[in-house]
Amino acid sequence: MDPRTNPYNPGAGLRPAALAGRDVDIEAFEVLADRATRGLISRSIVFSGLRGVGKTVLLGELAGRAMERGWLVVQVEAEHTRRDHFSAALASELANAARRQKGWIGRTTEKIRVALGSITSFQASVGVEGVSLGFERLPGRADSGNLQFDLVDLAEAVGAAAKEDHIGVAIFIDEMQELTIDQMSAVCRSCHRAGQSSLPWFVIGGGLPSLPTHLAAAESYAERLFDYRAIDPLAEVDALFALTEPAAEHQVAWDRDAAQFVLGESGGYPYFLQQFGKTVWDAAAGPDTIALDDATIGVAEGQQQLDLGFYASRWERATNAEREFLRAMAPDDGAPSRIADITQRLGHTSSRSLGPARANLIGKGIVYAPEHGVIAYTVPGMADYVRRRDDA
Repeated sequence: MDPRTNPYNPGAGLRPAALAGRDVDIEAFEVLADRATRGLISRSIVFSGLRGVGKTVLLGELAGRAMERGWLVVQVEAEHTRRDHFSAALASELANAARRQKGWIGRTTEKIRVALGSITSFQASVGVEGVSLGFERLPGRADSGNLQFDLVDLAEAVGAAAKEDHIGVAIFIDEMQELTIDQMSAVCRSCHRAGQSSLPWFVIGGGLPSLPTHLAAAESYAERLFDYRAIDPLAEVDALFALTEPAAEHQVAWDRDAAQFVLGESGGYPYFLQQFGKTVWDAAAGPDTIALDDATIGVAEGQQQLDLGFYASRWERATNAEREFLRAMAPDDGAPSRIADITQRLGHTSSRSLGPARANLIGKGIVYAPEHGVIAYTVPGMADYVRRRDDA
């Protein structure tokens, strides 16, 4: 069939044509926003899950809904390789959000002046230039250079102005597990202060399954500060809808056995559904039906593309010692691996010798520690990929 009309969108954060299975999570945000317009405060939200499960897409969907409400919306992505990136990105995006805010620039209310002056001070303190709000810095407001203090100042000032304007502030942080412990502490403190002061300042975060543990390590009260929501693979009915509905919009039908084959191969992960949907569509003879033979050929092609990109990009970043560690995890078929078992499989006498490889793999985002003494891949299907490489 014509690739020019292919309705599937594999890619980092690309919204699928049919966003399925996230209604409950979207509704949680809508309730938060509706409560905020009534002056009622809710907990901020943290989404966690493996890679390929659709966290970035979900954050993008919620950010769009917040913008439609006229909220101040800030979208940043944490970066492990640039730990100073977060403050600078936050300053720039917060200033851009304020500049976009209808009626804020040129308004003369005291709370808006304090908010814009505080943002200007924060920009100057982190060395961000080029986003002018037309206000002078407010000495002593968000300019200490310590994010744990400055973000609280911003929550108070910007949150108060937003409340006066009957809107909210939503800070969307993707890859949130990459924040340092001090940055996580700052985020927690800003949400805590906003909640205590009944201000509509919310953080909506997304990250790996280890994110709740990292937040709790940053601040002991973090376990009560956020609404933690696990993002899992799609249930079969939702996965089927995500796969077949985009084709139906183009008057193309999936044979039942073809759809079931793709669902089984995808494991319900949205990214895999999009990848297999795309390659199956391109492989199908058409013109208006996708058959099992099409699905078989397309999935094989899609798996090859995943191997060359989704998996290989992570494998290539690992050293030889780290690759041996990943190989020793593969016999557990993607389930969490006990460090004791990995130690035995590698023929080591002590798990301490595995510490550097383990720490580096966690730092590279290839594995995470769901609990003490246990390690797991961040990428679904990694065990199969490791075996395919060794069998090739």
